[in-house]
Amino acid sequence: MGGVGFIGSHLCRTLVERGDEVFAIDVRDVAHAPMLRPALRLSNFHYIHHNIVHPFGIRCDEIYNLAAPTTVRYKKALPVETLRVGMLGSIHALDTARTEHARVVFSSSGCVGKMSELSNAAHQPTSTHRLLFESKRAAEALHRAYRQEFGVDTRIARIYNCYGIGCDLMDQRVVTKMVVAALQNRDLVIEGSGEQQRSFCYVGDIVEGLITLMQALPTDHTRMVNLGSGEAVSILDLAKRILQLTGSRSRILHVAARNDEFANLLPDLTATQRELGWRAETSLDEGLKRTINYIEKELTERSGTFLSWIEINQ
Repeated sequence: MGGVGFIGSHLCRTLVERGDEVFAIDVRDVAHAPMLRPALRLSNFHYIHHNIVHPFGIRCDEIYNLAAPTTVRYKKALPVETLRVGMLGSIHALDTARTEHARVVFSSSGCVGKMSELSNAAHQPTSTHRLLFESKRAAEALHRAYRQEFGVDTRIARIYNCYGIGCDLMDQRVVTKMVVAALQNRDLVIEGSGEQQRSFCYVGDIVEGLITLMQALPTDHTRMVNLGSGEAVSILDLAKRILQLTGSRSRILHVAARNDEFANLLPDLTATQRELGWRAETSLDEGLKRTINYIEKELTERSGTFLSWIEINQ
């Protein structure tokens, strides 16, 4: 589920290359996932066009639920659809897992553990980011409930700031936005002071973490782990690194901070390393270099037809 998305396409490709039979379920066209192009020619890869807010059934042993609304890319909130994807999508995946006695790994967000820091008075209920966090939190509760009541083997991965090659150039993830802007010599926009602390984890490491979580021995409860890098980096430092690595003439522009911004969003990896023996291996500079090379190539290939950032956001 979510097999055509950024992390999903990397995960599908990794599983296919190791010989697994993979069914990628997504409402998006598989042609939009450059990482899946090699898999399209293989007999053990199957693409299913389906919106998971509707029930589905499929014979399977493992389910990776990475589905999330794509509306966040465009900074537009569709409140009902966002919640339907998180809640109904999880229910349908869990019902399938219950029928097939399959194991489920749910892709959540590191923001869920920080929700208590958000003041209800400071946010509109239809805030795009807040809605996504709420849908993830509700989905986590559903996975624990299915484990408790029906014995479904559920696992939860809270992911912190994933980036890397294969990204959609219109993606609103901070690394992608900044690299695209830097390569086009446009301002790198930072919301607030830029002192916010984050960890940035390369997509290949996240995929290995998800597979490791799926393969871990069962427990008598829903296993929940954090997947992210152990390196804390400020948004301002990230911008400076990207400018240095790209040789860009861009300036750093500070604008007003969002109300739903966390001062620090860093994973506690103690349980992850203890229970899974997993940690991110790709350094930030190495991951940024790969990402910059990929985005630069994509921009060059699209130079005749690629819309400007201003045109995209009109």
